[in-house]
Amino acid sequence: MKYCLIIAMPLIILSSCENTWDQEGRDAFKQACMEDARSQHMSDEKAKTMCDCRLETVMKKYPKMGDALEHMSDIANDPDVKKCGQ
Repeated sequence: MKYCLIIAMPLIILSSCENTWDQEGRDAFKQACMEDARSQHMSDEKAKTMCDCRLETVMKKYPKMGDALEHMSDIANDPDVKKCGQ
């Protein structure tokens, strides 16, 4: 999960000038999450489910992308986000 966030957050910053979760930001988060999951030999189906869950969880807790960026370490350790991978 930490690798996913490390990869996703810079992509999100570069992909959006606004402070909302636009389509580019969501896509960048999911793409980075999928790449991280694949590197851990997770099936694409399970990875997609996990990444969709993680994105939804993060977006609910941090409706503004800027807030999510400021709380990356909290997100990486968030029990609700971790539950998505189980």
